[in-house]
Formats: sequence, C-alpha cells, structure tokens
Amino acid sequence: MTSSHNQTVSQITFLDELRSSTSSLHKQLESVSLSQLIVSPEITVQKYAEYLLVMQSIVKDVEAKVYPVISNFISDVDQRKKLNLIQSDLRVLGFSARNESTAFDADFEIPFALGIMYVLEGSSLGGRVILKNIEKQLGFTSDYGAQYFAGYKENTGLLWKNFISEMVRYEEDHDCGDVIIEGANFAFGIIHKHFENYAK
Repeated sequence: MTSSHNQTVSQITFLDELRSSTSSLHKQLESVSLSQLIVSPEITVQKYAEYLLVMQSIVKDVEAKVYPVISNFISDVDQRKKLNLIQSDLRVLGFSARNESTAFDADFEIPFALGIMYVLEGSSLGGRVILKNIEKQLGFTSDYGAQYFAGYKENTGLLWKNFISEMVRYEEDHDCGDVIIEGANFAFGIIHKHFENYAK
C-alpha cells in the first residue's frame, strides 16, 4: 500500500470524525430562528440585516484573533477576509453597526483556531444557498447588498478545498485532530449563543 494511499485514508478518517463530532452542534445552530428565516421565503430586509449584524461581530473577531494565529499555515488567509463585505451590505440595507459584543475573547492555539476557521469557511459554502434566497426574495445581488453571502464567488469551492487540504496537512503533521474538533465545536456553540442572545 502506497504512502499516498495511506495519506488519503488518513484525510478521510479525520474529516469524517470532524463532521460527525460537530454534527450535533451544527444542527442546533441551523435550528435557531434566524438561521431558518434566512433561507425562508418569509425573510425580510430587517431580519436579513439582523443576521448580518450578528455575523459582523463574529467575523470581526475571527479576522482579528484567529487569522493571525493560522496565517503561517493557511497560505491564502488574506484572501478570506469578509468583514468589509458585511459592512458594505449593511450600508446598502441602510443599517449601521451596533455596539458589538465580543464573540471570541480568548487567545487560541493553532489547531483550535483551525477548528474555528473550519466552521467559518464552511459557512461560505452555505452562503451560496442563502444568496439564492436573498436574490429571489429581496432582490439583492452578489454585487449589491449580498456580497457577504456571495463569498468568494466562483472561487468558493476551490478555496474550501485549499483550506481543507492545509488543515488536514497540519493535523497529520501534529496529530491534533481532537483539538481541531474542540475548536470547531467551540465555534458552533459561540455562534449559536450569539444568535440566541440577539433574539432576546
């Protein structure tokens, strides 16, 4: 059996474990009212803006506190910044940033930060589904009012694959899958809490 085959099996095993170990918290996040509304025909501009306001504080913290930690291991991290896209969309919607609560207020080790990044990068894939709903129901586009959910546009799939490849390589080199999973579950939990607190 070749080393490349062993490496592929290792990648699949870790990714399967990552997905299965985070599926419960992932589903809980998807069950939050704003998460359901954003893909519903009932979405309104007000609720759309509320969703972006919650994500603004999360993305701001990730870019400030997670990106620097993983910048030496995720080669294209500077291409992944999206805070400016959220702010642009909010301006189009006629909303200004509220006083933001802090989503992530700790320093993170590299594998834990990679777990957080896994959740945020995964949301870029889901954003493509949300974009279609926003375009259909509210009339905004990937260039006007829905730039955040357009993500990396035609490069979304490629950048996701690149991130997964580099994350898996780091896990293989450092045997830190448990910490990456811990970081991913932490991120799902914090984002869930942020959405619930906004609704109160």
